[in-house]
Amino acid sequence: MRRLSLIAGREIGAYAGVPSFWVALLMGPLLMVLTGLAARSVIPTAHAPEPRYVAVVAADPALQEAASAALRLAGQREGRETIIRPNDVTTAVRIAADDAGAVNVRMQGEALPSASMTLLSDGLALVERRARLRAAGASAKLISAAETPQVVVHEPVPPPAAPADTGRIGRFAVMMMLWMTLIGALGMLLQAIVRERANRALEGLLASARASEIIFGKLAGVGVLSVLILGVWLGAGAAIAASPLAGVGSSVPSMLIGAFANPLALCQAGIMYVLAFAMYGSALIGLGAVARDVPSAQNLSRPVFGVLLLVFFVGLAKFAGVGVGLDWLGWIPLFTPFVTLMAPPGSIGALEMVVQFAGMIAATVGFGWLATRAMTSEGMRQRVWVLRSGDRRAAGGRRASDRRTAA
Repeated sequence: MRRLSLIAGREIGAYAGVPSFWVALLMGPLLMVLTGLAARSVIPTAHAPEPRYVAVVAADPALQEAASAALRLAGQREGRETIIRPNDVTTAVRIAADDAGAVNVRMQGEALPSASMTLLSDGLALVERRARLRAAGASAKLISAAETPQVVVHEPVPPPAAPADTGRIGRFAVMMMLWMTLIGALGMLLQAIVRERANRALEGLLASARASEIIFGKLAGVGVLSVLILGVWLGAGAAIAASPLAGVGSSVPSMLIGAFANPLALCQAGIMYVLAFAMYGSALIGLGAVARDVPSAQNLSRPVFGVLLLVFFVGLAKFAGVGVGLDWLGWIPLFTPFVTLMAPPGSIGALEMVVQFAGMIAATVGFGWLATRAMTSEGMRQRVWVLRSGDRRAAGGRRASDRRTAA
């Protein structure tokens, strides 16, 4: 444990003293505050449509009443209230009947919808039909029987639509936060391995510590820093979500901040990140140990970052709502953390979650074993043996020199 802590402390000191680390640490809270201010500034508005003011002018009271009733009914169906008044209106409807019984309608001002015009025409035609039947001597019973029967059309009731998954915006924000933190941490880890490999310090570490201690030490050192960054970012989001800056309504900033209001979801995200970092980090350490120099280490690490790029596109597809057929990727450990974070709450059972966690742990152990094998390969053991032999010869030479000096 002492050697492991020394290796971890060396990595922490190497990166914590760089100003860019503190810039990355403070960037998250700053972005959260800006998002909160944006959410607070967005005030949801849902204004009802302005009423339509119409004047109906007719010499015949029956025609005026029929036209007014038809226009009010049309407004109800349209969802825009129609108010009949004599002045200060947007539309004027003038109705006149000639001696032959023809009804003329003249419109002034704002045009009415076609549905309103249809109801108006039907209502006026009904009044005129009644007047003609009365003029011909028809009885009230005959007039009632001659009127056009009222037909009520019952439209099919559509099934209730599934509620919109607005939470995927917040889940995508949390996933992207983990993804960016993981990319940065893996870059730090790769740089640490490449640095040790380039200046041949890795052989020196293997001469005094076991391969497993080096692997876990580097993972612990870089992991502590990345978890600190992620914890500050998630904590800042949770603080903004609990503050008045969270905003109200369904604006995009409010939905982003709302993703940080669930402590259980944040704890799950933290656990996912630790497992993802251990899994991907073990793979990178193994690749870095195999590489001979900096260019070869970068080339060998490209498949890992290629998988992470593919992970990003999978998360983007699920965010856009077109990644329903990609849920099976959650059973692949390299995709498990991100697919799980993008899944709607309650869509993954407890047993399925345990199995996926076990798969990630198994993948981490496998990558760690391969990294250990890479560090203890035949070529590496020979270089470590040469280094130890040189140290022993140097120590023997110093002791001989000390004896000659004493003599």
